[in-house]
Amino acid sequence: MPPTDPSPTGPAFALRGRIVSMDPADTVLEDGVVYVDPSGTINAVQSAAAPPPPGFDTVDVTDSGGTVYPGLIELHNHLPYDVLQLWQVPKKYTNRSQWGSTPDYHRLVTGPMTVLGQDPQLMPAVVRYVETKALVNGTTTSQGIALFSDAGARRMYRGLVRNVEATDDSNLPEAATRIADVEASDAARFLARLQQPHKLILHLAEGTDPAARAHFQALQYQPGQWAITDNLVGIHCTALTTEDFQVLADHGGSMVWSPLSNLLLYGQTTNIAAAKQAGVPIALGSDWSVSGSKGLLGELKAARLASTTSPAEAVFSDKELVAMATRTPALILKWDQKLGSLQPGRYADLLVIDGTAGDPYTTLVDARDTDITLLVISGTARYGTTALMHALAPTAALESPGSAAPADRLLNLHDPAADPIVAGLTLAAATARLTTALANLPTHNAPPPPAHADTATTPRWRLALDEIHPTGAELRPRLPLPAGGRLSGPVIQPPTTAALAAETTLPLALDGLTATQDPVFAKTLTAEANLADAYRTTLARDLT
Repeated sequence: MPPTDPSPTGPAFALRGRIVSMDPADTVLEDGVVYVDPSGTINAVQSAAAPPPPGFDTVDVTDSGGTVYPGLIELHNHLPYDVLQLWQVPKKYTNRSQWGSTPDYHRLVTGPMTVLGQDPQLMPAVVRYVETKALVNGTTTSQGIALFSDAGARRMYRGLVRNVEATDDSNLPEAATRIADVEASDAARFLARLQQPHKLILHLAEGTDPAARAHFQALQYQPGQWAITDNLVGIHCTALTTEDFQVLADHGGSMVWSPLSNLLLYGQTTNIAAAKQAGVPIALGSDWSVSGSKGLLGELKAARLASTTSPAEAVFSDKELVAMATRTPALILKWDQKLGSLQPGRYADLLVIDGTAGDPYTTLVDARDTDITLLVISGTARYGTTALMHALAPTAALESPGSAAPADRLLNLHDPAADPIVAGLTLAAATARLTTALANLPTHNAPPPPAHADTATTPRWRLALDEIHPTGAELRPRLPLPAGGRLSGPVIQPPTTAALAAETTLPLALDGLTATQDPVFAKTLTAEANLADAYRTTLARDLT
């Protein structure tokens, strides 16, 4: 049975700063303290002038010098792919099936990931690197294991960053991001799957043309009958119309918005004004580093730009954008009693941004990765300034993130619950492994299994979205349209093994952990052809 409460994480602590609670009343304490129990849960959130709660009389208050938010919750990513650099998108596409079958995509994405996924020495390095990337960009919960194996590789992601698909906590019901292929293609089975307890976070209507919208229309399997419930969380929804969003809202559906990825690939993003007007709950996701932000901190800026219709008018306020990365995804997942806000009884997932001046919500949306001074997950300090990490994790084995972050930042990557093959791996070692493997893609070969290994039980890892290998699972419903019986979802033919080998002849570089320390990211972003000039230059400036 999954635990019903977090395991003890360490001594109690008290963190002072401007507190942005994201509670239902949008409480902001200009000078407050978050009191955290040894269990990793929040005991109290109150004014710094108030006496400490019982049990905290002898606990020193640590002054953060910043603004404290709930940890950022991301509902869409493809985590292993976050080792790859931003793709220079060669043209404007109109639906998912077009770019996923191009030679460049296989050469730059699926080919390299096939090589990495076949090497058991590289898989722990991928996990270590992408989880660290989430931490240094402010994310405490992410989605998108995107990992298939013959024996148990999912366990490697039950580590530092909360994973939507593998929580091991009955207070945080796990969501599914894949469904069986028979459920994906049969309306009755798909609806039955939606009526089970768990949320389904699935790609939906990704693109801008009628074929992409047909992906959604097929959910109406009989006149007036829709395979939509409050368990359906649609990713992207770029092809949906005003009418479609009303249908989604009326049936309790919600969505995940990844504006930068949409704009890079399709030249436009979701009709978020229509989604908001219909009352569809909206969360954010950075998608993946191939066509998106480094993490949610960057995606917040992309979302603000995409929602700004004129200098004086925006679809969403900064407060609403912050809610999309904290309170709203927690509500969508039914995690709101434990995460998404800073209230007593919630898990102590905290993000601190340097400074306390100005609008508290704008402070977060404006923040660069260099402004993050502390990240705490379930009461354990995972990343932050030297002073704050020594104060809150005095006995932990800390390591430097290197040149990817300011010189005075430290990481705490130790987790007693981590898989043993990941637990002992430092960020420096993981970075070195991946850098070497990507630089030597044309000649890299996975080591053979140990001589004593049982080939029937030795894990063999494979990374895929849904086009590299047949897996018996789907990322999206592919229901036939009522009239004509044509599959609405994209059908991508997997490349042959020979083609994949031929397409991985060029060495690649490991993607940088942060935007501010990655000049290649800024250079690529400013040259993206599908971004409007003002959007491109403003985003590159705001991120770096």
